[in-house]
Amino acid sequence: MKISTTKILSLPATMLLMAFTAGFASAQSPGQQNFTNLVKVDRFSLDLIPPSSGVQFYRDGIVFLSDTKGDARMLESHTSFGKTDAYYAIPLDTAAGSHSLFSPTLSWQVPTEAMTFNYDYTVMYYTRKPSIREPEKIFKAKYELAKNKKHEWISETKPVSFCSDRSLYSHPALSPDGEKMVFSSNRSESLGGLDLFISYREGTEWSAPINLGNLINTKGDELTPFLDQDNNLYFSSDGISGSGGYDIFFCRYNGGKWDKPANLTELINTPDDDLAFKLSRTDGKTAFYTTRYKQAGKAPQLFRVTLRDQMALGNVRNLQEAFSLIARAVPALEEEIVPVATKQEEPEPAAQEALPPVEKPVQKVAEAVKAPEPAPATVEKQAAPDPDAFVFRVQFQATPAKRADRTITTGGKKYDVFEYFYNGTYKSCAGEFPSPAAAAGLQAQLRRDGYSDAFVVAFKNNERVTGSLQNIAAQASAPKPAGEAVNTQRAPAQVQKPAKPAAQSTAAQDKIVYRVQFASYMQPRGSFEVTFGGTRYKTFEYMYNGAYRVCAGEFSTSAEASGLRKQIMKEGYPDAFVILTKGNERVTVTAQ
Repeated sequence: MKISTTKILSLPATMLLMAFTAGFASAQSPGQQNFTNLVKVDRFSLDLIPPSSGVQFYRDGIVFLSDTKGDARMLESHTSFGKTDAYYAIPLDTAAGSHSLFSPTLSWQVPTEAMTFNYDYTVMYYTRKPSIREPEKIFKAKYELAKNKKHEWISETKPVSFCSDRSLYSHPALSPDGEKMVFSSNRSESLGGLDLFISYREGTEWSAPINLGNLINTKGDELTPFLDQDNNLYFSSDGISGSGGYDIFFCRYNGGKWDKPANLTELINTPDDDLAFKLSRTDGKTAFYTTRYKQAGKAPQLFRVTLRDQMALGNVRNLQEAFSLIARAVPALEEEIVPVATKQEEPEPAAQEALPPVEKPVQKVAEAVKAPEPAPATVEKQAAPDPDAFVFRVQFQATPAKRADRTITTGGKKYDVFEYFYNGTYKSCAGEFPSPAAAAGLQAQLRRDGYSDAFVVAFKNNERVTGSLQNIAAQASAPKPAGEAVNTQRAPAQVQKPAKPAAQSTAAQDKIVYRVQFASYMQPRGSFEVTFGGTRYKTFEYMYNGAYRVCAGEFSTSAEASGLRKQIMKEGYPDAFVILTKGNERVTVTAQ
């Protein structure tokens, strides 16, 4: 270990960071490079009790395993036979504060760093072994009213649907919107030992897992994934070159896929094993991770990561931005970042004919690193569609600016990119198909190539059509008499014209509304529902100072909004505050 109490960036990464921190660009001698202290790492006094190897953020605190012998509420005569259980506490600077049981009557002796929660902490996914002889699986639990008339975490008895074989499934990481889950598994598709997989919510169930590919996975093990508020991915790997053992890596989410892994440098990583990275989704200003020492008998150490306020001021707003800055400063080691997986299969004849010749055999999971192509791929171009016909495309990316490259190559084919503007970003799509089923193959290929959020969308006359794809497909396939428009018994799909905002009446434009702002994101989320104090609210989103701000509630007075603000603060958003809007635009005066 290269620290006593606080670790800072090593010199090479520091010099690279200078290019991105203009405020600190003045030349200084090595002993004067105080700008290296953008982020600080401190030892955190908390014993890590097996089977847990870290902590998880929960509401405005953390949850961890502890021994009830240390619980001050127990009678002294009873502490000799205490047991391990999950506890909750609000962390202080270097230690956990006063703690209480995570679940007052039901025991949760499970790895706490393998817990993951939805946005309002009413649903949890966690890891445990169904029996002594079975490997770990992922289970779902709900925070609901128990028989004792108290709210408890109550687990389902069976694992989630995709844990249907003898493989190990561990450490789920739920996205902020709850629509995707990344986890570690040794499924048959794995490139090495444990790989990272992704599954998508499909109603109340989850889709079949998809391997994240060898941009991220290696012939080694990839463990303990985590998704922050902006869907950036953090994980540990021993298959990518680094400081030694397991290192923690960062993959920036660019709106449609994850970038190449970047080592978080000696700021975080050591020659030992560094695991279980977790970052607060409340404000993004605190993170925890664990160093597991190779020295026999030495207990693992928990570390707390924070911004060094004096140095971070004016450069980054949270740790997501700080790690993104560090990731851009790390040299791109093409050969070392993405090792070629050794587990291979003989290619199927059909696939061999469709793919351009490459030097290596076709691998089970599509490689994220493009092999050199001997000849240009054929561009897939479709005839101009009938203006009244529905066309289905696969949307794979959303960016704040127009895409420079007007084509994309995936699965050995090159597709023209169709781009449209909606909700403040440019959406990129590939392919043109007569039905959602015909588009499904391209969607699966794009997901294998790293565009994990690829999904099928419908268009009519190049304008996006919203609604159920099943209903839209039924309309598209319904027989249409000559000279007549499509007319079915189902409600017609609504055509969005995203570049043209809906007109407002003068009264609506002048309406004063008080709302409670509780979160901000680097990518748009659109409107969604949240629950505070047992009441559901539809969110309102607006753009300000380079970030998307999310609000809840609509009130005619500030006093009414203050009640919701207090409730939101109780539920883990301490920075929630009241804003004033007029005609859906924020009024830049302080709400009283």
